[in-house]
Amino acid sequence: MKYLLKLFSIFLSINILIVQLAAATPQDKTLTIHVGYIGETLENVPDGYQKLVRQKMLGLINQNYYEFHNPTDLSKSYSNTIAAVLIHNANSFNDDLAELSKSADLDYIFVTSLRNISEDENRVMLKGKVERYNRKSNDIYRYEILSYAEDLDLHIRAMKTEMIETIPHSIHGINRNRAYILLGVVVVVGFAMSQSFGGLGKFLQSGDGDKKPTTPTGN
Repeated sequence: MKYLLKLFSIFLSINILIVQLAAATPQDKTLTIHVGYIGETLENVPDGYQKLVRQKMLGLINQNYYEFHNPTDLSKSYSNTIAAVLIHNANSFNDDLAELSKSADLDYIFVTSLRNISEDENRVMLKGKVERYNRKSNDIYRYEILSYAEDLDLHIRAMKTEMIETIPHSIHGINRNRAYILLGVVVVVGFAMSQSFGGLGKFLQSGDGDKKPTTPTGN
């Protein structure tokens, strides 16, 4: 009987926890952060290094705690606005970003602008910046780059700290996570049942519970 009471207690506690979560989290509370990378403006950069820059930037910005929008998909629907942003017209740059963020529903927009300033054909030195537009505050965060292409990873790590990890995580309401909560309940209850019935089986297998223990005899 004590095993059944233990199982019932665990099950009741889990249900109380679910009710509390549901009460604390509004059912319609969702906040999905949309982040877009629209590409690069590269000057005098060899093709191989252009591919390297694209690969590094995609790896940096494409994170799983917000909704990421890649430059290929964005260019299909917003090519004209993206082209205006990539030109970096000083008089309209901020307005162009604001227009793109509104039309594409992006909370943050990243754009890269680099040029090769090296006079050595065998070495590529990148100079420029990566810019992040914040729709909510309507401002631009700029990260300056001056580095040989081989050392780009040093900047990638710094940008991750300064520009990526400071982006809020998407938040989903209890409806979005209900399936995961129920799965956890099933796992916990299943484990509790196995433990309880395992203990009950041992109790039953002990047998002859009403027999008195045999008194040992001496020689």
